[in-house]
Amino acid sequence: MRLFKSIALILSVLFSSNTFAQKVEADQILGTYVLESIITDDIGHVLITKAKDGSYQGRLVWVNHPTNADGSVRCDDNNPDPQLRKRRYDQVYIFRNLKFKKDEWVNGKLYDPFSGKMFSIKFKLAKNGTDLEARYYKGTPALGITKPWKKL
Repeated sequence: MRLFKSIALILSVLFSSNTFAQKVEADQILGTYVLESIITDDIGHVLITKAKDGSYQGRLVWVNHPTNADGSVRCDDNNPDPQLRKRRYDQVYIFRNLKFKKDEWVNGKLYDPFSGKMFSIKFKLAKNGTDLEARYYKGTPALGITKPWKKL
């Protein structure tokens, strides 16, 4: 009888370990996050929303340095496209077309308006179930860097 109880206890622990695994839902990414540029000392707030096609997009809604030294509104001056350099920072979508697959958001292209650089990006939900782990890379994710995005 003791052996039966021991086996039953071990089996229940093994099968319940999946119960403790974090289930990630696609829309958990929605919300506003703190973004630190990986190149400059700039900080921004990014609002992640769902697009009509079901993908996810992120738009800057706040930056820590909203004006230039002369007091003028800071624009997307580093954009490689000269026609977009007059956009105010709060009009810049830094990524679009992010898709949810197997507990992560993938296939993203991130535009860093602070530096004018493009990166591939993917997100995972952080262990706390609220924040994101952003993986920035060029080419392969294995050669990238991971930075936290804290949810506000």
